[in-house]
Amino acid sequence: MNKLDQLARHGGYKVYKHKATGREIQEPGAALQSLHRQLHRYLARVEVPEYLHSAVKGRSYLSNARAHVCVGSLIKIDIAKFYQSVPQHKVMHFFRDVLCCAPDVAGLIANLICYRGVLATGSSISPIISYYTFKSLFDDLAALADGHGLNMTCYVDDITMSGAGATRAVLHEARSMIFRAGLRAHKDRSFGEDGAKIVTGVVVGPHGIGLPFARWQKIRQATREISVCTDVAEKLALYPKLVSRLYEASQIDARCRPRAEFHHGQWRALKRTVAAQVLPVAGIEQAA
Repeated sequence: MNKLDQLARHGGYKVYKHKATGREIQEPGAALQSLHRQLHRYLARVEVPEYLHSAVKGRSYLSNARAHVCVGSLIKIDIAKFYQSVPQHKVMHFFRDVLCCAPDVAGLIANLICYRGVLATGSSISPIISYYTFKSLFDDLAALADGHGLNMTCYVDDITMSGAGATRAVLHEARSMIFRAGLRAHKDRSFGEDGAKIVTGVVVGPHGIGLPFARWQKIRQATREISVCTDVAEKLALYPKLVSRLYEASQIDARCRPRAEFHHGQWRALKRTVAAQVLPVAGIEQAA
């Protein structure tokens, strides 16, 4: 217990702004993150409802999107600043009242996995803890969907319902439920039966999922930057982002796989060329 007390006092967090979104990230230090991962592994063994697609082995944002293929209308809603809205005392109540931990143990664990009184945004345990602390809300939303004959999925703070009865009225009721739970909903959208829908950043159509136009644009832009780049060091720095984007996109669109392998091969070949040029120079310098 003394070691845990010391970790709670001196675990440390790295706080920085996310480059793309500007959001503040609170990332636990190595020892604390290791503890968070261990706690997550224990909680991940508990069976969860079918609607949950985050922090569950074998499920992801892609399985969340695929769950809404070949359906009619669709409504979606997000919970604003979800992690920052999960207070430390609710985390403590989960460990004390649901997992039946001793009060002092529950309090210590809650202190170890929260940053300044709320869930940390960069912790590996935050997705599963945020779900469990508000499980009753998500279960109520699932019951609402079921009552209207809808299919509901949840990916962290992103709630999606689809089916013939996915109306603005149901969306309004979901917003009210979220508000009564002490949270704030935003980014609510409704889609009709026709046309593509966006679910957890993926295009969902009647026959499958696709890559959003914005992601195609980023891939094309990265490809152009590499094609016009003449500085070898700069080109080597550009390749990882393009290759990563293409491999990620290939999980959605199979056409991206050959392109990912091609550019990965080009990247490796360039690295070999640079290495072959550097080694003889190093040998000459040593001989001199």
